[in-house]
Amino acid sequence: MSITRIAVGFCGWLNKISPRSQEENKVIQYGMELLLDNVIKLIVISLIGIFLGKGLETFVVLAAFCGLRLQAGGIHAKTGFGCGFSMLVVWAISILGDMFFGIRASFLPYIYAVSVLVILCCAPRSINIEHFSVHDKLKKKIYSITILTLIMTIAFLNPSFRELLVYPVSLEVLTLLPKNKINVERENE
Repeated sequence: MSITRIAVGFCGWLNKISPRSQEENKVIQYGMELLLDNVIKLIVISLIGIFLGKGLETFVVLAAFCGLRLQAGGIHAKTGFGCGFSMLVVWAISILGDMFFGIRASFLPYIYAVSVLVILCCAPRSINIEHFSVHDKLKKKIYSITILTLIMTIAFLNPSFRELLVYPVSLEVLTLLPKNKINVERENE
């Protein structure tokens, strides 16, 4: 059964409870498809992590990456497969970084400062940016910096989770940087 069929079935069930317009159903269906697609990606990556004996580490990486990404946004892949593959790459780099490339506490203030600067200049980056008011964009920046501050504080205080937090957050911040034709067009609207 495909994600689209599940979302259509869900909308049909909701319409029996409380009828909605066709436009509202399209929005609900789209949201349901996004939710299911992302849940499946998270489950697959989590299962890979558990299979490799890195379940807790996988949870920490995904929580840090997704927590910041929900507020800051970032570049998007053109397909669901591309998005899933990109998440898998972020997870793999973070796990391998934790295993082989330690980050000294003395680097954290520099990583934090650069990340705050990028967030202030580039966040939020979203495919739906045209629907954000100036106030919404400011809130997203503040929330992003708050989440970043929390994650970096935990990374500083808990060296055993440092790389598992800093690598995915740094990779997420990097996804804010690329300016492509679509981003520029949407920001100029």
